[in-house]
Amino acid sequence: MSARRASLVDAQQASQCVTAALNALSDRRAEADAPLDYARRVRNPWTRDLAVELALEIDRACPGFETHRHEVAAKMGPINRALPELGVRLAEGGPYPVSWRIYAPDDSALLEQPCVIGAQWRGQWPHLSRTCDDLAQTRASLRVLATQADPDRDVDGMALATACAYRISAFAPPREPVLLAFYAPEGGWRSQAGFSLYAYQTGERTITSLAPG
Repeated sequence: MSARRASLVDAQQASQCVTAALNALSDRRAEADAPLDYARRVRNPWTRDLAVELALEIDRACPGFETHRHEVAAKMGPINRALPELGVRLAEGGPYPVSWRIYAPDDSALLEQPCVIGAQWRGQWPHLSRTCDDLAQTRASLRVLATQADPDRDVDGMALATACAYRISAFAPPREPVLLAFYAPEGGWRSQAGFSLYAYQTGERTITSLAPG
């Protein structure tokens, strides 16, 4: 990939933005509802609010708004609105639930996506495995899976978090970063509502917990 089309945001910075957005999302909605309350709706408000929180975090963390435009797209919408004070445009559409794109100054040359988030809130393995396959086959600096499920639940003899990581790894290039986010509602498997986060690099055998499960 040419320098002009390379992502302006590295995977570590993208991971920091996504992690902050997930925590802000949990703080905003945890006392009101949970993702699975809307599992059968295309327009899941958790996905919508995740796109908004990600746009806010991009503004806080990423420089270069004078020369580039960032777009956070959510598959479920509509959330079409500009945030001119942020330099970020929220838009519906796109092949994945939430994607973060950077455009050149003339809005013409799409640069590599810093991250794609597969927000598959239904935590059953058939749903998660399909989302993992989609994530593995997209091109992004960081792939993120967000779901409501116990990461330690058994799937064919391994923990769900490990099964998701290996599924992505099976179809993605090696040594690429993955972030796994498992939401627990109030009264769930965590001491309090929130996301358990795991970092993984494709091709590796171990995943790393970033937050207490």
